Amino acid sequence: MIPYLATLGGCAMLTLFIVYLARARFSERSNEVELRIEQLLPQTQCAQCGYPGCKPYAQAIAKGEAINRCPPGGEAVIEALATLLNRPATPLADDLKPVPVPLVARVVEEDCIGCTLCIKACPVDAIIGSQNQMHTVIEALCTGCELCLPPCPVDCIELLEKPDVALRLVPKPESNQPCIMCGACVPACPKHLDPQRLFLAFDMQDKTAQAQLSSCIECTLCDQVCPSQLPLTQTFKAMKANAAARDIQAAAALQAEARYLQRQSRMQQAEVQLVRRPDRQAAKALIDSLAKEPSS
Repeated sequence: MIPYLATLGGCAMLTLFIVYLARARFSERSNEVELRIEQLLPQTQCAQCGYPGCKPYAQAIAKGEAINRCPPGGEAVIEALATLLNRPATPLADDLKPVPVPLVARVVEEDCIGCTLCIKACPVDAIIGSQNQMHTVIEALCTGCELCLPPCPVDCIELLEKPDVALRLVPKPESNQPCIMCGACVPACPKHLDPQRLFLAFDMQDKTAQAQLSSCIECTLCDQVCPSQLPLTQTFKAMKANAAARDIQAAAALQAEARYLQRQSRMQQAEVQLVRRPDRQAAKALIDSLAKEPSS
């Protein structure tokens, strides 16, 4: 009887261990998906999607929320999310206003009364100024989220187009013939690359293939031996330009996210001090001062 109970107990322990490992693996996978989704979002923290920031929206998408609720990201983000999650790419939701180009806020100097309400509303600390003094938007930090517009009592903030930072992707050069995968270009490459795979990776966002682009010296030897006369080198140049543009956009998004997280942390610390301080007015003043203090 005792050996039987011991065996039964061992099986139960093994089952619990397997369930634990499965749950841990599922949780790790979910976190990875959320992170990849968040990396595709523009990090404007505009809340137009219906969530208070890009991270909550990424978490909601991972749980099944629609992928078409990011106006700043537009079609590019929708398509990227559709590819990542293997979902259909649908147009931007009807209840949202599209943002055709990146926007930047600007304070109309002669109308600003220095109320600091816009400073408190900015999620990325892109507005500077002091009480009763004119405020200024740091254009390089502004994400065009529009959150500073509603609290302004004198409507002295306007949104301007910021086309110089728009993600402009170079289209794939046209060709009259498809790649027939003959492999003639492979031995011709002096850097031992696979030009035909690189060529086909233009639309598929093949990271492994695109990582080889930095080794391509654009010698045109692959063009010379291609029986389909494909514009291989031109395609590789376009891919390099697009990769550089995406890197710049990703870096800007990471910086915006860092400023957002710094501000959130600062406000949370202020809320803790508000609870601890007996003088509520002094604590409230501390929160206001922290909200106006730009992140380092």
